[in-house]
Amino acid sequence: MPKRADAHIHLFAGGYQGESFTARPGISIDEAACYDSLAAEHHVTAALVIGFAGEDWCTENNAHLSEQKKIYDWIYPLAYVDINRIPSLQDLDRLQRQGFVGVSMYVFDDDARQLDQVPSAFWQWLEKQRWMVSVNSTGEAWTAWHNVLKQSPQLPLLVSHLGLPPAVTSPLGQAGAAHSLRQITELARYPDVQVKLSGFYALSSPGHDYPHESVWPYVEQLLKDFSVDRLLWASDYTPCLDWVTFPQTIDIFEKMPFLNEADIEKITGRNLLALLNMVKT
Repeated sequence: MPKRADAHIHLFAGGYQGESFTARPGISIDEAACYDSLAAEHHVTAALVIGFAGEDWCTENNAHLSEQKKIYDWIYPLAYVDINRIPSLQDLDRLQRQGFVGVSMYVFDDDARQLDQVPSAFWQWLEKQRWMVSVNSTGEAWTAWHNVLKQSPQLPLLVSHLGLPPAVTSPLGQAGAAHSLRQITELARYPDVQVKLSGFYALSSPGHDYPHESVWPYVEQLLKDFSVDRLLWASDYTPCLDWVTFPQTIDIFEKMPFLNEADIEKITGRNLLALLNMVKT
């Protein structure tokens, strides 16, 4: 069985507290221990743990990920960075010593304008260290990344959840998919931009409509513009479990007739493992 690598999971000290089963009264889940069991069963040898500390219930998430890294060797944490509070180079050095291999940024609406205020030294440090930058964003906000990538064209930028195009109830034609993804596919000109194939439940209605055939035209368009070498499987654990099973986040690719076995091996493991081999720790 080929090794797998997951490009987007979350681990929180008290469990994910969004609108999820982990937030229900009386529910207590050790997310890391649960994922460790899933990783062993499904041959996942590495997982990017996407930090998020943007709400009151998870302000210490970076510290939690640093502690979990000491326990599980499959954890490759990305530190949450507030676009309005960019860490200094000394802070980045400290995070690197703690085992982080990148940063996680959530850039929506007005925050996109803040990207132009980020010191170039910050991007240059990340680019030199080959640290991954996982970004959650959508729509026109993606266009703000052109200025960043022009100055740091080798920045390993990972687009989360297909770039969050509009959710669909039935398959779009390729023209419709191309239009909805235009801000994302314009980033394909930068060779180190990768796209995570994740969050299908959030892009189709209803969200439990596995195998989410309505979203497949998006995947076909991304395959055309980025090639299979720049697409990454990501489970979006634990939020995904409100809609699908963990195996379904992987098996979905076997349902797509435009992917062959070699493509699936790249998407579900080889591509991300190659990126991790380049990270300086």
